[in-house]
Amino acid sequence: MNQYLDPYPYFGRLRALGRAVKIRTAFAGEGWLITHHRDAQALASDPRLRVDPRHAGPTLRKRLDEFRFLWTDGMAPHVQIADPPDHTRLRRLISRVFTPRRIDSLAPQVGDLVHTFLESAPRGAPFDLISGLAEPLPSLVICRLLGMKDEDALFLRPLINALTELPVDTESMHRIEQARRAAWQYTKGVVLEKRRQPGSDLLSSLITARDDDRLSEDELISMTVMLFAAGAETTTNVIGSGVLLLLRHPEQHDELMRRPDLIPSAVEEFLRYESPITLGLIRYAADDVEVGDTIIPRGDLVFLGVATANHDEERFPEAGRFDVSRGDNQHMAFGHGPHYCLGAPLARLELRIVIAELLTRYPGMRLACPVEDIVWRASVLRGPAALPIHLE
Repeated sequence: MNQYLDPYPYFGRLRALGRAVKIRTAFAGEGWLITHHRDAQALASDPRLRVDPRHAGPTLRKRLDEFRFLWTDGMAPHVQIADPPDHTRLRRLISRVFTPRRIDSLAPQVGDLVHTFLESAPRGAPFDLISGLAEPLPSLVICRLLGMKDEDALFLRPLINALTELPVDTESMHRIEQARRAAWQYTKGVVLEKRRQPGSDLLSSLITARDDDRLSEDELISMTVMLFAAGAETTTNVIGSGVLLLLRHPEQHDELMRRPDLIPSAVEEFLRYESPITLGLIRYAADDVEVGDTIIPRGDLVFLGVATANHDEERFPEAGRFDVSRGDNQHMAFGHGPHYCLGAPLARLELRIVIAELLTRYPGMRLACPVEDIVWRASVLRGPAALPIHLE
């Protein structure tokens, strides 16, 4: 089996080695992978593990600086790489405007967009689900939630895609840095325009908070870039991976056809089985941390293993089996603890609507190529780069 198609036996071997295993990464050298669900979940709330890279030890910090991993040039850290008390303040501000009611109100727009994309799909020829639906849909949805224009999504989407590229060498880091600066400058212009013409959208609400001296200008721009990236990239990958799972497991596809009430649990199983975050949530040890018989020294890099936690047999019986009816599915695809993903309800909404529409309109959909030919993204996020299917 292609390791990109099925990396989970590899993570199983790492779990067998220990609860904290030393691994080597391309961009930061050595780090620790937390392999079991119970440890990853507990450590996600442990104050000794921080998300701010400034807690990295001297050697690691030097390497991160070489790869320009840290935000520089006045670019403020956003909620995903901030620790308390900054994180508490920033998250409270987003939570105040990123409400369930506001997200639920998007359902008709999401349904209309899915319908439009599928109506434009070619008849009698393969349809690439990624470029034709999975990529444009989440970026348009998050733009409309923020109060941005559809053309903003077209400009920002390739930049955000570049930001998730694996930072393995100087050339890739140069591309990432260029994309980061371009996204920053473009978003700065969007914020200035929105300040001149505010509305009832999420970005206008964040601008109001800024004008009350709660957000700096840099924080506001960082927040907007982060919300667009988080709202677009992860959902794109899960749409592709989820549909591929159904096509690889026809008995589960048929079960959903018989029981559409299982779509919400199927979405959770997509997220567990093929989380868009494969390796793990990045943390830095601000103090020595004991995990089982291992002491992780202060300053070391730590990955709270998402893929390995989500396939941990101790937490998920028959973890290697894809089951759309699986219950008690407390996966870590959206993280855990204080940094739990704020966009989780929006991602779930989009996934439910996409899957329901595909099953209703195209019950005979099938892959248009051998599964071994699927190309997976060379990215920090996991998902197929393209997914050619026949819509029947």
